[in-house]
Amino acid sequence: MRYKSYVIPYFFFSQALADGLRITFSILAPILFFRHIGYFETGLAISLGAVCVNITDIPGPIRHKRNGLIAACVVVFLASLLSGLFHIHLIITGIIVCVATFICSMCAIYGVRVATIGSAGLLVLILSLSSDSTPFSEVLFRSSLIFIGALWYSGISLLLTTMRPYRMAQRALGECLRETSKYLSLKGAFYDPKTKLKKNYKKLLAQQIIVNEKQHEVRELLYKTRQIVKDTSGTGRSLMLTFVDTIDLYEKITASYYDYDSIRKKYSNTGVLKKIAYLIKRLSYELNAMGFAIQSNSTYKKDHLLYAWILDFKHYTSNIVHIENKEDEIVLKRITDNLEDIYNRIQELGNYFESEKAESPFRKILHKPFVDTQEYSVELFKDNLTFQSSAFRHAIRVTIACLVGFITAQLMNYGHHSYWILITIVFIMKPAFSLTKKRNLERLIGTAGGGIIGLAILYFFPDPKVQFACLLFLMIGTYTFMRINYVVMVIFTTPYVLIMLKLLGSGYMSVIQERLVDTGIGCTIALAAGYLLFPKWEADELEDHLQHVIKSNLNYLRNFALLLSGNSPNVVDYKLARKEVFVSSANLSAAFQRMLSEPRKKQKNSDKVYEFVVLNHVLSSNIAGLTADTNGETLKECSEEELVLLNQIQLVLFDCLNSRSGMNAPDDTFLTTELERKEKPDLKAQLEFILRLCNDIYRAKKLIRT
Repeated sequence: MRYKSYVIPYFFFSQALADGLRITFSILAPILFFRHIGYFETGLAISLGAVCVNITDIPGPIRHKRNGLIAACVVVFLASLLSGLFHIHLIITGIIVCVATFICSMCAIYGVRVATIGSAGLLVLILSLSSDSTPFSEVLFRSSLIFIGALWYSGISLLLTTMRPYRMAQRALGECLRETSKYLSLKGAFYDPKTKLKKNYKKLLAQQIIVNEKQHEVRELLYKTRQIVKDTSGTGRSLMLTFVDTIDLYEKITASYYDYDSIRKKYSNTGVLKKIAYLIKRLSYELNAMGFAIQSNSTYKKDHLLYAWILDFKHYTSNIVHIENKEDEIVLKRITDNLEDIYNRIQELGNYFESEKAESPFRKILHKPFVDTQEYSVELFKDNLTFQSSAFRHAIRVTIACLVGFITAQLMNYGHHSYWILITIVFIMKPAFSLTKKRNLERLIGTAGGGIIGLAILYFFPDPKVQFACLLFLMIGTYTFMRINYVVMVIFTTPYVLIMLKLLGSGYMSVIQERLVDTGIGCTIALAAGYLLFPKWEADELEDHLQHVIKSNLNYLRNFALLLSGNSPNVVDYKLARKEVFVSSANLSAAFQRMLSEPRKKQKNSDKVYEFVVLNHVLSSNIAGLTADTNGETLKECSEEELVLLNQIQLVLFDCLNSRSGMNAPDDTFLTTELERKEKPDLKAQLEFILRLCNDIYRAKKLIRT
């Protein structure tokens, strides 16, 4: 069996490592250069600009990156200037910190990129609080150096992106395929009798969230980058086509749902279950290998034995003599056909590596309806100045926490880095209490673990050259894991800061003590604020997620209803409905996971919510299966009984919604359509199962409300 995990190779060709190397170079180069010519403080100020502005350099179209980086440069300069001018006046400084914190926290309403610009401004403002009192000319000079550092980093980032415009998209698409392969592997684990179904469902739902995030990232990169969209014959078109095929493949994988408990009982003595699990595992390996080839921009070597295994499996299942009835035979045939279809779709993804097929001009790609637009109006800011807005509540919460942190730092007067308290509060507080709690724990673990590592390096390696080499490694680790694993980032960051301050002449024992104390204070304030200051618990928000996911599934099902009644749905409408199902399901799963991280007394009907989440996944899978079986072709051979079943399903789902849904009840006018009569027992059985499933969802939702 050809298998390679690609974990380490994926890492070395990841966007995260590329970011880590770029950021490290941008920060270190000014320090080393100006130290060499005798202006170390100048290099330090320039590097500070690079440190702050890199926060805003998140993946996205180059146009958005450019605009975001320019805005960040201006914000960083103004924040540095403002802090430098007034930081000696304690009351004025406190007011500035509160106002800046509120405004920067409210930036989240304009999207992630604008939120990071606000974070960059807050970071430089807080760091500037530690500077000594200086005249205006020196403050202006230092702020200008920070501005130059921000421009320096922005120039490097934009230059590299312009030189290799497709690399970021290739890396993102490769990672998307990798996470999709993990999702496929988890689907295959259901057939393994040793796998615990409930535990595997939780893993599958968690992986669904990751896949949705990766798909969103690729969609943003591809559909909002003009150079890629306008590329009709090269790499850009190959990336677009491959991503479209990836979404289709994911739908097919999602559609492959069966009653696994029942299947295990029926086929436990045939040996077929292990063969199915093994074959799905091989398919996931093939998809993983393809993802790595795209991400690393290297050659893809096809597994030529894989199709032989599928044919062997089909031959094996056709000779099973333990099948008791026709229905069991149909289920087994559906599984076999589904595996072959997944294999064929994976092979279609291989067209990316065959230029003639990838550059075919006959396949039109509709992308504009799938692009999300962000509003940047003052009215949006005003509309969110209410306690009904989660962004406003979060901004007030962070502002109060920072005020308490600022006062605490002034009263304690402990060490020279009391700004660490504010930095801890700003960067671990999140709108959801569960996320704040998670970040809090990660920060404490990372700081303690990183402190031990830092002390060990400084104690056992007193040579400054060795310490600098360790510093370089730790910097790369910090900025590599900055956006992918917070606890690992903090583990790298703490010794990096210790060694840096030691090389600058500070006593490292006092620094580690101060950092531990400041981190503990900041985490305590952040956690208390998240719990006490008008929190909005996930259980209170679940109703909206439940409504959204039911509404999206109902809309998804109506596209199949059009096929069943002899009509063809609009392709764009169908794919938008499919996207909405994937997104809403992932959001529901994420909200449920966050709820489980909250205090137990704040959780409501968690067992029923979990049941609903699983039932929703099963429903989405079955609706996808219905549509996938038709291959987008209209059906004019179904019975009126099947149409009645479909209408009943829609009515049950509609009853699950309340008056806020904005959807019209389904009508039965299509039942009068003249149809050819042809028995389809498989379709009827599927519709009956979905109807029972919808009734279970209806009951689960009623119990959640009580």
